[in-house]
Amino acid sequence: MLNKLSVAFILFIGLACVAPAQAQLGKKLVVGDPAPGISIAEWVKGDQTGIDPGTTYVVEFWATWCGPCRKSIPHLTELQSQYEPDQLRIIGISDEKPDVVKPFVRKMGRKMDYTVAVDKRQATKRAWMKAAGLNGIPAAFIVGPKGNVQFIGHPMDPDFNDILEKIIAGRYNKKLMNDAASHLKAIEKARKLKNWSQYDDLTNEVIQRDPRIFYFLVMDRIKVFMNDQKDPAKANEYTREAIQSYPDDPELLSWIAEMIATDPQIPDAQRDMDIALEAAQAARVNGRPNDPKFVMSEAVVRFQRGEIDDAVMLQEKAYFMAAPRKKGEYRPKLDEFRKKQQDMKSASPDKD
Repeated sequence: MLNKLSVAFILFIGLACVAPAQAQLGKKLVVGDPAPGISIAEWVKGDQTGIDPGTTYVVEFWATWCGPCRKSIPHLTELQSQYEPDQLRIIGISDEKPDVVKPFVRKMGRKMDYTVAVDKRQATKRAWMKAAGLNGIPAAFIVGPKGNVQFIGHPMDPDFNDILEKIIAGRYNKKLMNDAASHLKAIEKARKLKNWSQYDDLTNEVIQRDPRIFYFLVMDRIKVFMNDQKDPAKANEYTREAIQSYPDDPELLSWIAEMIATDPQIPDAQRDMDIALEAAQAARVNGRPNDPKFVMSEAVVRFQRGEIDDAVMLQEKAYFMAAPRKKGEYRPKLDEFRKKQQDMKSASPDKD
């Protein structure tokens, strides 16, 4: 028992540098609450900012003396590099003196490439960490675009990146997910038991709560109609309903298109490549027609349809429109499509 406790203690120390406990006063800060304000003595790196609506924030508490904090710095830098400043703003807040923080940040250079600030007499620490009942650092709070705290925990949490991505995309709401937990379990049970009437009723009910949060059920229904119920006509009918029902969610439509065209769990005989193309084109029409991710989605569908020249043309367009730091996401498909195009030309008899 002693050995187990020792191991647990070592693991805890590895995850967080523990500061002395402080008495907790007032209402506890929990996920879903409006984010507190920030009170800054000095902005060490990056522009001065508040918690402005429309942008997602990671407010991280750290210190120069904290080993785990130093390990999380490259991770946070990488995350900041993946998003535009109006999408994500990472703020690292230390309660140390400026003459301690400044040389550390200066030495880190671009390895610590996000906003860094010094707390004003620990006011921000009290409003966030103490209010949340936290004593250890690093500690991270994710604030969604509507100004509510959506995550409280460690920045190296295995789920941190996924949660952050969904928050930025407007696809995360812990309260809604918790409220729907029993329904989601019932949906899975109904699917296993092939109780399709109950499956239909439950999935429809949950989707209606918030289609952006429960988008995965829209996609699941299509696969169930194709794979489990072996009813491609029903799948196509529902897909067209989705195209009409969710014009304000072009990302979902692009995912549906690519799922129908490429998901290995869907038998080729069940795929309708025409409706996959409908969904991909609807994503471009309802979103931004020249958004590279929607252009790539149509390119993928065109490729699966055997329309290789069109796929290459579209993927080239997506690649050249993508932001420099995002081009790596588009290059593999471009290389794949070009190779297929070249192979087909090489295999064709010379027409001269």
